[in-house]
Amino acid sequence: MNNIEGKIVIELAYQPDHPPRVRIHSSRPVLASKVFTDKPAAQVLELIPLMFNICGCAQARTAVAALRSAGTDEYDPALEAARDMLVLVENAREHLFRIFVDWPTLCAGQIDSQALHPLGSLMRQFREALFETGSAFAFDSQVKADPRRVRSLIDCIDNLLSAYVTQQAAADWLQLNDFTGLNRWAHDHDGIAALCTASIIDQGWSSQGRSEVMPLPELAASELGERLQASDADRFIEQPEWRGQTCDTTPLARQLDHPLIRNLIERFGHSLLPRWVARLVELARIPAQLRDLLERIEHGDAAANIDSASGGLAQTEAARGRLVHRAQLANDVVSSYQILAPTEWNFHPRGLIAESLGDLRADNPEQLEKLARLMINTIDPCVGYELHIQHPVQSSA
Repeated sequence: MNNIEGKIVIELAYQPDHPPRVRIHSSRPVLASKVFTDKPAAQVLELIPLMFNICGCAQARTAVAALRSAGTDEYDPALEAARDMLVLVENAREHLFRIFVDWPTLCAGQIDSQALHPLGSLMRQFREALFETGSAFAFDSQVKADPRRVRSLIDCIDNLLSAYVTQQAAADWLQLNDFTGLNRWAHDHDGIAALCTASIIDQGWSSQGRSEVMPLPELAASELGERLQASDADRFIEQPEWRGQTCDTTPLARQLDHPLIRNLIERFGHSLLPRWVARLVELARIPAQLRDLLERIEHGDAAANIDSASGGLAQTEAARGRLVHRAQLANDVVSSYQILAPTEWNFHPRGLIAESLGDLRADNPEQLEKLARLMINTIDPCVGYELHIQHPVQSSA
């Protein structure tokens, strides 16, 4: 089974004294989930990690929830909490890779291999500390948490943040609540996160790439299920809109409640600096969220039922945005399977990325390319991308 790849092609035409013209094209095989049709549900769970390299944990977590919902209403809250922990760990790992690998390239910094080293085994260690045999996304997975080890692993993430990202305790960094405090932090520290943030501020790029695209709202399972059963469902999956509007499902959309993000949006709009910092806010919040989920597992909450209205539909907040799976079963065999990924929302040809890139203001094509790569990084597609900058045509003398 080949991994799902494809790519996003972004074309920007530089126009002196005018916003760039933007064209977005995707070759992602967004309907590839149809290969699951007529396969046993258990086999689908085995195929998911073979098909998805990026956010594979979130894909598997959403798949097992959708298939279980399609077949039975019963679930184990401790099991679901442990699976949610793995998704958060994956989100942390994805954000850290962007910060440790991409940000130095974007901001003329140095990649720190020492910071990267712990990320390679992070998921495996959490799986082994939370699940019997380390199997997390099978129908017969069982939680066998080692709370002491799990706490130690959460502390490792916390220490990684304080050493290389926030450069202070993440909980203390989260007390920043306005641009003045952020600016002081960025200029008082020498880590890659602070250096890149300071660079954006100092070059006057904080308000670049404004967008008015609305955050993706909570999607009721019943209404979303109806939309995925409509005759044009394939078109919706390829270029989704909700009630006639494109939507933003990024870390910024998830962190709108944080005082620092609210202050930055009031000052700069939904633009480059708030998006850049939203990744840091989301990352800094993850250790506390993991500890809260571990408490739920230890307390052994009473069993409950999945809302029957979900009808085989599951939603997960993955690193790059909301992931939706919808499964229909007949005698434990898949009769229909659909996946709606966050890239299709965020890289809609007329959506968030197009509007953000179309608002960039650059003095020359080289600056436009740098700004575009910064903006694309904040929105972060699930696949690789190509960026082509078209230079203005020189008139002949």
